[in-house]
Amino acid sequence: MTDEPPRSPQQPDIDPEQLRQFQEFQRFQEFQRFQQAQGQHALPPSSQPAGAQPPVPLPPDPKPAKAPGKPLWRVLVGSRLFRRLVSLVLVLLVLSYFYERFFGTDDVGDVAVDSGGDKGNVIAPQTPWGIQGTVAMFYKHVITDDAGRACALFSEDRAEKSFADAFGAQDCAAAVHALNKQVTNEADYRQVGFPAEMRGTPKGAGVEVSSCALQVTGGPRLGRFVLTRQVNNTWVISGYEAEPADCATG
Repeated sequence: MTDEPPRSPQQPDIDPEQLRQFQEFQRFQEFQRFQQAQGQHALPPSSQPAGAQPPVPLPPDPKPAKAPGKPLWRVLVGSRLFRRLVSLVLVLLVLSYFYERFFGTDDVGDVAVDSGGDKGNVIAPQTPWGIQGTVAMFYKHVITDDAGRACALFSEDRAEKSFADAFGAQDCAAAVHALNKQVTNEADYRQVGFPAEMRGTPKGAGVEVSSCALQVTGGPRLGRFVLTRQVNNTWVISGYEAEPADCATG
């Protein structure tokens, strides 16, 4: 009796479906180990459905776009420097208005094209004296070196020439330019002081105003003016006479 060789144990039959699930489970375990190596959190086995593909990591959120900046003009308007400049301009405008209102020159030095007299009726102040009168206006034109307006206050060519000759100038304009250079204090020179009798509007048709009778500081005295009332009740310089600079010598 011969001995039979030992038989290998019979392999159990494996269900193909179970084998497929087992292989998928092995792949899922390998994916979990890969995620752990990459520092990512793996899903628990119970949450991974059978036959599902491994989850794909989500891309990082894109950086939010920067908000567009404000326009340059809006930045300038909203700046503190711009507001200060606007305030400064407003203050200067207000100061300029009051300065012109109380101390500035008027348009009385302009010449109107009209009939009468050697130079025509001149647009001039309605009083010969006072801080708004013709003589004071003439002093102010010397301060600003406005020869056109100053010389336009003369209604007679002869009076204008007498004024130029008194200061050794070729003409009235040259005399005004020379006198302007002699002004040492514009603020004081602008405030010509008139005596008590030179107040209000004269009743007659003509008056004389001597600079020696006036309070003049900060610049030269301008001599004696003869003023005449025009038809429109304004006062112009119709005559002129030189006076000593110190008002003392005769």
